[in-house]
Amino acid sequence: MTGDTATPREPSPPPAANERANASFFDSWRDYQALVGSIDTYALTSQALAGEIHGRTVDVGSGGVVNYGSDRITELVLVDISTEYLQHVTLPPGAIVQTGSAVALPLPDSRYDCLLMQMLVHHLAEADFQTTRARVETAFAEAYRVLAPGGRIVVLESVVNRGFELAERLAFPLTRGVLRLLGHPVVFQWTPDRLCTFARQAGFVEPRITRIPKGRWMIFLGRRWPTALVPVSMVKVVATKPA
Repeated sequence: MTGDTATPREPSPPPAANERANASFFDSWRDYQALVGSIDTYALTSQALAGEIHGRTVDVGSGGVVNYGSDRITELVLVDISTEYLQHVTLPPGAIVQTGSAVALPLPDSRYDCLLMQMLVHHLAEADFQTTRARVETAFAEAYRVLAPGGRIVVLESVVNRGFELAERLAFPLTRGVLRLLGHPVVFQWTPDRLCTFARQAGFVEPRITRIPKGRWMIFLGRRWPTALVPVSMVKVVATKPA
């Protein structure tokens, strides 16, 4: 992989409130890598990523989890809201680390062949549902902006059914307060169809959904849980920027 990257279009704005909470949460989670290695979710998502990651690649919000091969990658840029945690993990040789947000990528237009968002979208929540939805829409629009024509967005995400998403929306203030009491940043889970809608709104075409097995254990709200007790499933959504 090469280590040269173009100058960012413009500086990122200051992070939003829950973005700052996420940065602090993951910076203090020193055993995150060990926990990831103890569950089979990321092994299964790694299998789902086989053949998807290629060329000039942006990995947004990876948290240092690079669970895909680099043999087809010519340039790898890791963008995260805090790069402090990434100083404590082993990254692929030549990887470029950029501090930045999914909603304001510090990257140039139309440069990259592939953009990965893995277990990121549910972390883009903020104070209310409208702001949360707008931030996710912006993140997909930013992905579209930095991808070259013909480039692909790859989203691996934990998702829920329509009924659960509606319940989340109605109970947003309550769940936000409960999560704060638990010391966890606000999250919001979407349906697979909603992820495809976000992709189409940004300009991507032909979004495809692939179900991913959950395995026996998952990380949910910062802890290791048996998947039978977790109300989410796993999907991969891949969509293309028109050539």
